[in-house]
Amino acid sequence: MQDDGLALIVEDNVETLSWLRTCVESAFPELRIDTAETFTAAASLAASKQFNLALIDLGLPDGSGLDLIRKLRFTSPDCHIVVATIYDDDANLFTALRSGAKGYILKDQDHNKIIGYLQGIKQHKPAISAASSQRLIDHFNNVGSGLEAVQLTPRETDVTRLIAKGYSVEESADLLNLSPDTVKGHIKNIYQKLGVNNRSELTLSAVKLGLVD
Repeated sequence: MQDDGLALIVEDNVETLSWLRTCVESAFPELRIDTAETFTAAASLAASKQFNLALIDLGLPDGSGLDLIRKLRFTSPDCHIVVATIYDDDANLFTALRSGAKGYILKDQDHNKIIGYLQGIKQHKPAISAASSQRLIDHFNNVGSGLEAVQLTPRETDVTRLIAKGYSVEESADLLNLSPDTVKGHIKNIYQKLGVNNRSELTLSAVKLGLVD
């Protein structure tokens, strides 16, 4: 981190915000710190300043921390973004990392652990809580067996990849030289095999299965 660098902490709970600030101050005494309690305030800061480090809560009262992560990637491309959250689940972990976060720490851990995770950034270590690291390990260890278990056909696998990457039914049909109705039939079968009900759940399953990054 630069000696004259700038950190951003986004957290809607005042006490937690103050606590996270002490963690950042201990880990990076050289950084100046800006804070925000809402998405709107944080977005305004992101639009006017270049940040080197950001701690982002996912559940903000007026928006999603995930959208803020995406915004910071554009406005401060060199910013090291770390999620600080209470959400210990695959959906938020993988979505945050795909959105551009380079770390994921749980706020229910003690002060020294949080500082340790943050200090690890200086040695190019990802600031990821032990529980989240285990989720990542489990994910990659289970990729092969999970894909075999759901028994997608080669064509269903192709459709899953495209839909998970954001392509529409019509776009997927064009790319695969299929009719839209045929793609819709594949999607119906995919939903049943994966046990999902919408595109977001399909995308998460595709990530877990290793079909998309």
